[in-house]
Amino acid sequence: MALVIGDQSATSGLTKEIFDQFDAVLMSDEDKSKLKPPDLEKVREGWRKLAFAIATGVVNHLKTSMEVKGIQASGTINVDVKNGGATIGTANGPVSVTQSGPITGHIN
Repeated sequence: MALVIGDQSATSGLTKEIFDQFDAVLMSDEDKSKLKPPDLEKVREGWRKLAFAIATGVVNHLKTSMEVKGIQASGTINVDVKNGGATIGTANGPVSVTQSGPITGHIN
């Protein structure tokens, strides 16, 4: 899953998901009847900005702070065996590796 903030208009990414939840939760029939159309759009514009601020903070925090541990990979490898610059054969077979490096910096 990609970590996509979205845009200030709340038309994409996590911003849209947050705004849609604000809209669903805060726009009950009772709440709608208290707001006149010009006021309603001003309120919803505030929700869009708030959703963008929340999404930006959450995604940036996850990208800089998330720790990923226990990365493992396995598969088959095929490599040329060289002597100097000349290929003298090939080697192939299964390979399995386990993370030994840092636990941060894996998320972009």
